[in-house]
Amino acid sequence: MSDLFLTPSPRDPGLPRPVRVGFLGSGFRARTMLRVVTALPEWFEVAGVAARNAGDRSLLASRGFPVFPTLDELLHDAAPDFVVLTLHAGDAQPVLHRLAEAGVPALTETPAAGSVDELLALQRLVDAGACIQVAEQYHLEPLVAAQLGVAASGRLGGVTDAHVSVAHDYHGLSVLRRALGVTFEEPLVTARRDARSVLPSPSRYDDPADLTPGDTVRTQAWFDFGDRLGVYDFDDVQYRSWVRSPSLLVRGPLGELRDDVVRWVADDAQPRVARLERLAAGGAGNHEGLFLRGYTLDGDLVHRNPFRPARLADEELSIAALFARMGAHLLAGAPAPYGVAEAAQDQYLTLAMRESAARGEPVRAVRQPWADGGSCQH
Repeated sequence: MSDLFLTPSPRDPGLPRPVRVGFLGSGFRARTMLRVVTALPEWFEVAGVAARNAGDRSLLASRGFPVFPTLDELLHDAAPDFVVLTLHAGDAQPVLHRLAEAGVPALTETPAAGSVDELLALQRLVDAGACIQVAEQYHLEPLVAAQLGVAASGRLGGVTDAHVSVAHDYHGLSVLRRALGVTFEEPLVTARRDARSVLPSPSRYDDPADLTPGDTVRTQAWFDFGDRLGVYDFDDVQYRSWVRSPSLLVRGPLGELRDDVVRWVADDAQPRVARLERLAAGGAGNHEGLFLRGYTLDGDLVHRNPFRPARLADEELSIAALFARMGAHLLAGAPAPYGVAEAAQDQYLTLAMRESAARGEPVRAVRQPWADGGSCQH
């Protein structure tokens, strides 16, 4: 089996060179992203990492990463194409202003900001010329991307209903909006939160030490767009849970997608049922390596992994896709991956969902100024 770094994934021909990525922060999220970038040397190059923690800088330097104690030193000495901010929303705001002043594009962590006022301020920064994108990746995970591709293909007809239980808050709503094909429409939001008891989930690092059921909260919300209905459903412990699974249901007048099963009627007026089939190397008797090829439906490839044969999990592939789209936007003029207006809308709908659950009554979302604002231009 070829070593990953001896057989790198061929770069997208739309990228003239590897994208130079700078990082601000050195926590779990930053380390995950660094692992992805270093696994794809034909696609990306680590320009440098700015970290306040001296111990983290020492560790990262021992692993070959260029490290800097401040953002200004990173910008001056490393010349990144863009900087990833792995900071909490409040901490990120002054840094985004600094990057805007320096003319350096930013990819900031989710949520882009906490409140509506902060979201509006961030959009004003974009309208003034800042290039800011947001690190939303769930819609880029291979299975979700394949599912959303089916939803948008017309095979189901115009989508009227979507039930999304794949991620929390704005992450889940980013998938829900795409499944329904909505942007800045004004839904009536009805939500509830119910206390439940459930077995604990594994942590990021280990299985649960105690299998005694613990407290959790299940949130359900209905987003009524008039001609389309979106249902959000998520349990607080659902990530990595052994007993709570992700699910996606999308319906249109011509068919239905339920997780990996698609139903429709073919041109011969006969019903069809097909599965989204995962194509992966590295199983029994396969000596290609361990990587995802993509997903097929009824024999057609509906999602292709451009990063093969890199040995990356699905979440890591979504990070790679996000970074690649950011790079293609900056270096080749491709569409921006996920702008502030989109991120603001998803966070705004999250806030409306929380308000409805707290008040025990529906809340009408209204069109916000970011719907008519500018986007990242670089």
